[in-house]
Amino acid sequence: MNKELFENITIIASLVLLVPLLVSVLKLKLLNRTQKKLLVLILITVLVEIISWVLWYKNINNLPLYHFYTPIQFLLIINIYKNKLSGLFSKYFFLVLGIAFILFSILNIVFFQDLNTFNSNTTTLLGILVIFFCLSYFYTLLKEVKYSALETNPMFWINSGFLIYFSSNLILFFINNTMFKGATEASFLVWGLHAIVNIVLTIFYTIALWVHPKKVKK
Repeated sequence: MNKELFENITIIASLVLLVPLLVSVLKLKLLNRTQKKLLVLILITVLVEIISWVLWYKNINNLPLYHFYTPIQFLLIINIYKNKLSGLFSKYFFLVLGIAFILFSILNIVFFQDLNTFNSNTTTLLGILVIFFCLSYFYTLLKEVKYSALETNPMFWINSGFLIYFSSNLILFFINNTMFKGATEASFLVWGLHAIVNIVLTIFYTIALWVHPKKVKK
């Protein structure tokens, strides 16, 4: 993949984030608590994307931004899952996990990957933990006695999107960090695939905000 194609795909991935925002504006009064939490995550993501693009166009290293965004992203994801997984884990579990992740992020900056380096250690840990949340949530669905319409369940779409996105990124980040150094066509290919996975996640976000949960049937 050449640089021009990579940049075009990345721009599309950023612009597509406006779609779930538009949906949330149209259905703001109908959004439930989970959908509103997702909306906060999307808003923060859009803000980071805007800042990242501004820095990139000014030829300023935007990697420090992601060192701060990753722990914030993790805390927002925890906020989405903590009530959904309350039957499996206590609120203290998520509190300790959040604090531990922040401490790990700080230690990673100080001892392993400074602000001018891509924070692959924290993003990899983030991916592993979110995949764990995703599998835990699917486990809770299997344990449910009552039938629920999954296609109208916002959390089902959020969870599915997370599972696809973070599972794919674990592989992509590993390939990029171990095999490719610098801006090469192979590296552009990996990050181009990352942008495509971002688009897929945004589609799941949009569906999650669009659907209206139905009452659980006995």
